[in-house]
Amino acid sequence: MVLSGKLRSFLLVLALCWLGAASASAHDLEVTVTMAPPAVVLRAAYGGAEAAPFAQVQVFAPGAAAAEYQTGRTDRRGYFSFVPEAGGAWRVVVDDEEGHRREITVAVPEPFSSGAAAPAPRASRFERALLGVALILGMTGFLYGYKARRAG
Repeated sequence: MVLSGKLRSFLLVLALCWLGAASASAHDLEVTVTMAPPAVVLRAAYGGAEAAPFAQVQVFAPGAAAAEYQTGRTDRRGYFSFVPEAGGAWRVVVDDEEGHRREITVAVPEPFSSGAAAPAPRASRFERALLGVALILGMTGFLYGYKARRAG
């Protein structure tokens, strides 16, 4: 079967468009989310494989559509993290400033913490010195009391 020139050109253009769309979708910016309490970790990549380094990231808190909660850039491997102050639907915009932009919503559960207790605050230098003096005086008093009981 011999195709006419117009039909052959049309099929060629159609095939090129289909191949162009397939290769363009392979370079779409994808953002994966990992919950790692107390942080949310994002990874931006093209087609899910090649990292999107130094992409601009904007994080918006639930109910605050205009005010940014945090801004920054992904690292050289495409990672970015933030610590949400409350649960809810957090909006995140990732833009590589080269024509690829992705906006996602991250659902953060309300009790979002690691469950580990926060470390106790360390005593100041003054408090440690005061504790040392109190221990020395207490031990001295104990020894003098013990000595007085033995003598009497």
